[in-house]
Amino acid sequence: MKKAALALLTLLTLSACSTSVPIRNFDANPVPQMASGQHDLESIKTNILKACMKLGWTCRSNAEGQILGKLDIRKHQLRVDITFNEQEYSIDYKDSINLDYNGKKIHRQYINWVTNLMRNIDAELAYK
Repeated sequence: MKKAALALLTLLTLSACSTSVPIRNFDANPVPQMASGQHDLESIKTNILKACMKLGWTCRSNAEGQILGKLDIRKHQLRVDITFNEQEYSIDYKDSINLDYNGKKIHRQYINWVTNLMRNIDAELAYK
């Protein structure tokens, strides 16, 4: 009985220390409106690229309304697809290195990195 209780306690402790979370995409984030009107695609692209650069992401425009973002931190690498139009933008997982992605879960820091990028994109878009 004591061994079973100890095994259960160990299992609960290890699961509480999990370093992975369910993978998710960040779709349909509204583009903040400016007082002077709507953004055009070029200004949205420019502001997304500025937000990336400020946070140390390497981003490049692939096509109209698409940006590939890459973040390198120590031994980790994250790549995301950023798609946008005049009304909204989305950030979707593309691939990664050393983030323990298994098709369903990924390192918990993924959520923080992408959320931080979204906050900075929103700030850049709202400012202009």
